[in-house]
Amino acid sequence: MQVNRRFTASGAASVTAAALLLAASAARAEDAPSVEKSAEATPSSLDLRLTLSSFLYREVGEDAPALVDQGAPLESASPVKRYFGDLRVELGGGGVTLDARVRQTTSQRFQSGASGGGEYEIRALSYRLGGPARSLAIGRQYVDGVAGSKIDGLAFRQRLVKPVTATLFAGAFPVLGSRSLETDYPTIRMEDGSDGARLVPLAGGLGFGIETASYHGDLGVAAVYIPQTVPMATTQEASRVFTSASGYLRAGTVAEVYHFLLLDIAGQNRTSLTNGSLGVTLHPTPVLQVGASVNHVSTDALQIATRNLLEDPDPTAIGIVQNNIAVIRVSQDAARATASLALAHQRFEISAAGGVHRRPEVSVRLSDGSGAVAFPEARNIDASFAILDRRSIGGTRLSLMGSLTQPLGDTAPNAARGTTLRAAGSKAFARERGQLEIDLMIGRFRTLGGSGDCTTSLEVLTCYGLTRTQLAQVGALASWRVSREWLVLADAHVGYRDSTSSTLAGQIVWPHLYTVSGFVRAQWRFH
Repeated sequence: MQVNRRFTASGAASVTAAALLLAASAARAEDAPSVEKSAEATPSSLDLRLTLSSFLYREVGEDAPALVDQGAPLESASPVKRYFGDLRVELGGGGVTLDARVRQTTSQRFQSGASGGGEYEIRALSYRLGGPARSLAIGRQYVDGVAGSKIDGLAFRQRLVKPVTATLFAGAFPVLGSRSLETDYPTIRMEDGSDGARLVPLAGGLGFGIETASYHGDLGVAAVYIPQTVPMATTQEASRVFTSASGYLRAGTVAEVYHFLLLDIAGQNRTSLTNGSLGVTLHPTPVLQVGASVNHVSTDALQIATRNLLEDPDPTAIGIVQNNIAVIRVSQDAARATASLALAHQRFEISAAGGVHRRPEVSVRLSDGSGAVAFPEARNIDASFAILDRRSIGGTRLSLMGSLTQPLGDTAPNAARGTTLRAAGSKAFARERGQLEIDLMIGRFRTLGGSGDCTTSLEVLTCYGLTRTQLAQVGALASWRVSREWLVLADAHVGYRDSTSSTLAGQIVWPHLYTVSGFVRAQWRFH
């Protein structure tokens, strides 16, 4: 986790609302449905898929008050503009696997992924020798049996007995989270500000997989080591050993159980649970489904690589870091329960869910060494409901969803209460070759505990922790299957947000913000 040491909680609910609107648009862009994937290609088959996507997000605001007395007002309170054009190529067949992406992005500091310009990502590029019982894969690939580790190297797979397969792998280990060839293996920054060698971690491990008609699972162990010398890095930061396990069990038609475990056992994080999930889904009757799950997730990154990217020594002041960024390991725990009931021969469905979330206290040391700013432990609960009519008037599919988030225990200044409501209607046309969905979402958020009454800027949560935000968004998503090979998607949404805050300066009415997002995708597939 990256934490700004000059962090303030001003407009916490406004930030939450802004993130919600942008995340909804981005999620639609990244997760828009694509042509369904085929089974694994045989050596004599070829599966080629080309996907062209474009996304635009624009945020503008009314003029904001001047920052100084008698100064000029700011023309726009939020001149945010994000755009990307993305071309993805997927190829499988004859032992070859290719998954590559070229993305052109805006060059602004809030751009995700690369800081701007182009991203050139190779997700997979490998060639497989051998058959189902024994094979060797060469190139960039994911080792599913060991937490989906991504390597540039070799992976040898051997079937031990019919349901059990072993995988032995070794190779270079690209930086976690990298989305471009330029950042897969970053250049080490030296203490005098010059660039050193490339940071190339090495990884290797062993995994076992089992697959039967009712169960499949994996168990593996891997190690990561960085042979290069990184200034001010500790021995523990240069190595990591972890183990992973995952599985899915289906007990007839009554129950399903799944789990995932990623456990660090040595190195940078010593012994700690990085990611763990356990869930069960029950089907007591054909019309009723209930489920429960628990989850723990923590920061998963090579600290030495992350620190190298964040530190920026000043060449004129050797050894002094001129930034305000810190790397902190933060975890979160959650427990959820769900229930769904189908009525009238599956026409109607009523669903409800609830969860409890916890984030431990986070302490951020100040850059001058004078102390630390503590962000207290946060706990909250959420509840949601949904009503679905699959065959409404004229064959329209209608849904209504609502959610509530409420802090638990003492009202920490950074906790927020929020409610959202979403209504949607969709309908297929042209013999189900096309589909149109229109949706409306409204929300309201309010931080709790902050009073604006503080005596020092270090009390960031007290000084800037009281904000009220209201937002709304409306738009449509359309898809059209032009032919067996072509699929086109288009999405457009507009939004509105207003916020007020209580600070040392008194009540502040923030300028109204307006958002526009658009997404277009065209996909061609040859199979």
